[in-house]
Amino acid sequence: MPTKNTFAHEFLAEAKEVIERLDSASIENAASLLAQTRASGGRLFILGVGGSAANASHAVNDFRKIAGIEAYAPTDNVSELTARVNDEGWATVFEAWLRVSRLRANDLVLVFSVGGGDLEKNVSPNLVAALQYAKTAGTKIVGIVGRDGGHTAKVADVCILIPTVNAAHITPHTEAFQAVVWHLLVSHPAVKQQQTKWESTAPSGGQLRPAVFLDRDGVLNRAVVRDGKPSPPPGIEEFELLPEVASSLRDLKAHGFALLVITNQPDVARGTQTRADVEAIHQVLRSSLPIDDIFVCYHDDADGCACRKPLPGLLFEAQRKHDVDLSRSFVVGDRWRDIDAGHAAGCKTVLIDYGYRERKPAQPPDATVRSLREAADWILSFSLKESHNKDEVRV
Repeated sequence: MPTKNTFAHEFLAEAKEVIERLDSASIENAASLLAQTRASGGRLFILGVGGSAANASHAVNDFRKIAGIEAYAPTDNVSELTARVNDEGWATVFEAWLRVSRLRANDLVLVFSVGGGDLEKNVSPNLVAALQYAKTAGTKIVGIVGRDGGHTAKVADVCILIPTVNAAHITPHTEAFQAVVWHLLVSHPAVKQQQTKWESTAPSGGQLRPAVFLDRDGVLNRAVVRDGKPSPPPGIEEFELLPEVASSLRDLKAHGFALLVITNQPDVARGTQTRADVEAIHQVLRSSLPIDDIFVCYHDDADGCACRKPLPGLLFEAQRKHDVDLSRSFVVGDRWRDIDAGHAAGCKTVLIDYGYRERKPAQPPDATVRSLREAADWILSFSLKESHNKDEVRV
């Protein structure tokens, strides 16, 4: 048991409070900007001074190796850094480095700083000058900063503030949680591309495995369509498996995919169906099909849960339970909610398009098909091509 009223206990309690007060929405926005930067062929420039410079160097490694983003830190080039400081001065060192790098609009500048820069107080003027130049280049800016964020908070497209919970510990908390946040970002499904070493060998000794996440109604069983919108069968009497579902799943299973059902069943929250009705259908699915597990959200939108698609909560729950590699996994669904949840979790997505009268996914699916049979064939073909491409790279 931890001893209370010690410095260690109080410091750890402060760290817990910092975590609880971090703005997860800002972190999600930063992950989106990083993914957009990579997709556009942009580069990532990470700026930091002192301990934040050491964090920048470490982060460059992670963003390059794990996220596949071309990343640089000016402070890694000691020769150029010291030459510029000696010849041109400290205040312009980062700006000059970015100019020579021909900073572009599709690049991203990431700032690690305790205070974010302040010209009036002459604190980190090099950061301020670099950010002013980045704005003229149309470059996006993300800050992971402490205190009130300083100049960085004023100009950044996304600013992640490390909350001040004890004024005596602003610097250690900020620099420590810079590392927490950037490790979160390189682990984010929208950003991460490569497994890290220890995670590539699961605790059981086997590797993380790919999965196919399957919506239920309209994918495995026939949905009830009213006015162009799908609904679940009200009970077991109306339940009907779709053609070739069992054979499609057997083929996926034979190629090493975990088969995980992720389904919204909001009629329970609406009072038009019982959990017993839903479970009766799932008993049939388990006995009829080679699925590994079923994950259900019983909430409606008004409940504000994290599991209802298009949020990826069910996928993350399944990933943790079954040691799934989301980057090699697929989501198959018949609605925009399925596709958006899959993208949010970093999976490839396949839409079975029935032409429903509803909104489109925020991002287009990786494939559009007419049945689970076609979805399974596309997944197997895509996976085979990916495997061959990796083999060629190794050679």
